[in-house]
Amino acid sequence: MHTARCASRAIPHAPRRPGFTLLEVLVALAVVSLALLAALRAGGGLQDDAERYRTSVLAEQCAQNYLVEQRLRRIPLGTGVHESLCTQADRSFTVRANVLPTPSPQFRRIDLSVLERSGWAAWRLVAIAWNE
Repeated sequence: MHTARCASRAIPHAPRRPGFTLLEVLVALAVVSLALLAALRAGGGLQDDAERYRTSVLAEQCAQNYLVEQRLRRIPLGTGVHESLCTQADRSFTVRANVLPTPSPQFRRIDLSVLERSGWAAWRLVAIAWNE
């Protein structure tokens, strides 16, 4: 009996060349793009924080200037809401002072809000002023 043997021929493989496959390159590009996107988002957040800080510093300066101006005038503020405009570093703000009486007639409470053009209160302050 003759046995038939199946001779399997090995297909010679081409030697592997050094380098990356297309799939490896695409995965690397995806990882790098995600990292860059995260860095851009963090940078944008820092820029927003810096702008808010700048706005609050300018608004605080407006509030302090308003209080100093009232002290220098030596005319007591009447109760009620008073508004004035303030410009700091080419930015316009509205200073709104709500003057309230206190139990002592010698003092007034001033609720001060410094508003941006949009109406957002960039700075708030409560002060007690001596009513000369």
